[in-house]
Amino acid sequence: MGKEFSFQDGIELGRKIWNLDHAIWTLQGRHRDMVHFVDNVYEKIPLFPVDVRNAYMPGKENGKWDYYGYSRRKLDRDKFDEFKTRFYRLQGWDESSGYPKQSTLESLELGDVADELKRNNMIGKEG
Repeated sequence: MGKEFSFQDGIELGRKIWNLDHAIWTLQGRHRDMVHFVDNVYEKIPLFPVDVRNAYMPGKENGKWDYYGYSRRKLDRDKFDEFKTRFYRLQGWDESSGYPKQSTLESLELGDVADELKRNNMIGKEG
C-alpha cells in the first residue's frame, strides 16, 4: 500500500467494511428477525459422520476445562436470540431491528450510508 498501516488501522477498516456490508443487507430488506439458523441446527448439529458415536473436543463447562462430547450438541433458540441482542449492542446497531445506527456509521466516516438508510426508513434508533 505504500504507507504505514497499524493493527488498529486494520481493525477500523474491518469495522468499516463490516458495517457497510451490514448496511447493504439492511437496504435489501434484512431485519433482525431474519437472522437465524436452519431448524435442524436447533435440534442437532451434524458435526461428524453418523457412525461416530461422539467426538470429544476441548471445552469449558461449569468452569472446568476438559474434553467433552460435542457431536450431538445443539443451539438454544432463546440463547441465540440473547446473543444477537448483545452482538448488536456491541456493534452499535439497533437491538430491536438490527439496523445500523447513524452515530455508528458516522463514527466510521460512513455518513452517506447512514443518509441512504435514513431515506429508506432503515436507520437504527439511537439510545
